[in-house]
Amino acid sequence: MKKSQIVIWSVLIALVFVHYFYMPEQPKVTRGEMHISFDSRECRPDLVDLWNTLVQEQAFSNESAVLIQLNQYIDKDGTVQCTELHWIGYVDGEEHAYEVYVHQSGNVYYNDQIFDFPMQGVHPLAILREVDRIEFDDLTHGEYNITLTTFKHDGPMTYNKTNGDLYAFADGSLRPLKEATFSSEASRHMIEIFPEIGQSGEITTAESISDRIILFPEQEIARADSVVHA
Repeated sequence: MKKSQIVIWSVLIALVFVHYFYMPEQPKVTRGEMHISFDSRECRPDLVDLWNTLVQEQAFSNESAVLIQLNQYIDKDGTVQCTELHWIGYVDGEEHAYEVYVHQSGNVYYNDQIFDFPMQGVHPLAILREVDRIEFDDLTHGEYNITLTTFKHDGPMTYNKTNGDLYAFADGSLRPLKEATFSSEASRHMIEIFPEIGQSGEITTAESISDRIILFPEQEIARADSVVHA
């Protein structure tokens, strides 16, 4: 055997040894699927109903759940093509991370794996209820697709028109804001919407559409130190 081959095999064996004896094992991922039914006329899953189904089907404690992120991809006709939901939940005192993908057909695919990074935040239902109230047709105007996502933000921040179009969102109604200021202690979960506009020049009203819309749910805008309404 050539010296170069000996070196290559020695490196490979060393890598295998390190992987099995020194590298921590990757958390086991449990995968599964199910199907949910929803009114095809609505063109979207009811997120509260989806959550109640997940609580029944999965082993985590509902009270322990903490939202990580929600994403939805919506066509210009208001149809939700895909919903992604990520959260943390505890099973018999053990922390788990969950991912769920809901397709337009009603097929639901989920991943579950042990997680070891305790998180604080809101219960998923606090945001899912609000997103269920959004009229997507009013946002797309039948002209462009949108992406909806939620994030938890920490630290001091003042939001104004440089961040996008701001709205306080309560009971399904949008109230325009000029500015919202949060202190360093306050965390908040916002619903952010990104219209897909201006790429092909087909949308004549694109000049009047912001490339980012920020909705502050009622319980989240209540955390602000100051709010200036438009």
